[in-house]
Amino acid sequence: MQDTIQPVKKKVRASGKAKGLGLNQLLSKKYKLLEGLPPEITRAFGQLTEQILMIIYGPSGSGKSRMTMMFLKVLMKYGDVMYVSPEEGHRHTMQQSAKDNLTLDEHSGKITFWDHNMTYDALVEKLKKKKSPKYVVIDSLQYWEIEMWQYKRLKEMFPNKGFIFISHSKGKFPLGKLAGDIEYDVDIKVRVEGFVAFVRARGVGPKEYIIWEGENNTQGACRYWGKKKLNQFKK
Repeated sequence: MQDTIQPVKKKVRASGKAKGLGLNQLLSKKYKLLEGLPPEITRAFGQLTEQILMIIYGPSGSGKSRMTMMFLKVLMKYGDVMYVSPEEGHRHTMQQSAKDNLTLDEHSGKITFWDHNMTYDALVEKLKKKKSPKYVVIDSLQYWEIEMWQYKRLKEMFPNKGFIFISHSKGKFPLGKLAGDIEYDVDIKVRVEGFVAFVRARGVGPKEYIIWEGENNTQGACRYWGKKKLNQFKK
């Protein structure tokens, strides 16, 4: 019988000296808040800080892309966005999503789109540079080949950046162990179904955010949920 060699799992080690805060120091600590957010965003997501950590997941065709683009349009007022898509890259579907949700006059120069060649190591080098984008989208986790220790390392190395991870789903949960572990860790968890985002954020009770209502019972969330249910979501 041959001996088997088990792969060594890398551990994330603290890069600096541990720092403790007293109660008064903790309560008086200042955070950079995103001021002037639309009321519908604040209602669903609470008061957001610059250091956003979020996962958006749901089945294909449920409104994930539309939800992501809508949220990015809000974030672009506070910093540039780097959209990393190892799944779609620069294919026609990505172009169409940009056409449907963004405009050259308002969003040109505020967002860049990257394909599968933007690996974990390449992203780290990109974010180390001065004037690198403030917010990073990974679409999707199932196509970006990383492990949990690399996700933790990103948080540690870039505490002033915002990260949004897009994931496929299985039922009402993110697909795969990595996506599930990241969902457990992030501050904002967004499950998308029938063009409605079901938002769970730390310090904020579960809320619904209607992504696309549709003009009548043949479109969008109105078709999927019905008017009565949508009215309940709006309360």
